[in-house]
Amino acid sequence: MKFKFSFRHMETSEALKTYAEQKINQEIQKFSSKPVDCHITFSVDRHNHSAHVAFNGGDGFSFQAEHTCTDMYGSVDHMVTKVETNLRKQKEKVKNHKGNSSRKSINFAERSYETAEIDAADILLYEAARRKVSGT
Repeated sequence: MKFKFSFRHMETSEALKTYAEQKINQEIQKFSSKPVDCHITFSVDRHNHSAHVAFNGGDGFSFQAEHTCTDMYGSVDHMVTKVETNLRKQKEKVKNHKGNSSRKSINFAERSYETAEIDAADILLYEAARRKVSGT
């Protein structure tokens, strides 16, 4: 997993980097098995501290999450919560990619088929049509 950090209008903080990296890494390991590129931007605007993350995943997903509050660590915590919900949705999409599970399956054993008599003329007509379609 690759992390890239940007700081806007504030000093670079190693403690903030490791905190965000650990929090996001925990969530990524739960929901994704392939490598992920993660770009985290921390910014301060007066009393508002913002944390923004952009993901590009190996599973073919990409999304962004952002949160702003008065504390940078609080912003990171809320942003990670949003990341978790997005990853959970993505995993459910991948998991349920085969469509609606409420469809009824057809049980062929329960069907009763009538046996009809087939004569040689029907078989010859069927074989002639099959050869014509296949081109042999």
